[in-house]
Amino acid sequence: MTDKNARIELRVTQSEKKKIARLAESCGLSQSEYIRQRTLGYAPRTVLPDVFFDFYQTLCRLCDEVADKVTPDTERKLLEVVDEIQQRLLLPEKSTTTQIHKEMMTWQPQASGPSKDG
Repeated sequence: MTDKNARIELRVTQSEKKKIARLAESCGLSQSEYIRQRTLGYAPRTVLPDVFFDFYQTLCRLCDEVADKVTPDTERKLLEVVDEIQQRLLLPEKSTTTQIHKEMMTWQPQASGPSKDG
């Protein structure tokens, strides 16, 4: 098990904190894990409803059942669909270095300094 004892503190506005909390919850992650994944280039996925997982398991079982009853081409297409579902909907997406660079170049930091409130 990885020993996570290094700490990073981050200050955000109240609205940013609420948004981070909503996004983390929608992905089924703690705020710390959500921020960790985002900073490491991953785009966590929203947690899908249980019915989706039931459908996915049924599709996988169907592929197993028909494996020797369909043409190799049909079996290949079925497996491609299962793989595509897994890649697009189940596994977290990792940004490429080009995407990360583009995000960094277009990011606009908020002006720092004393607030207008005093």
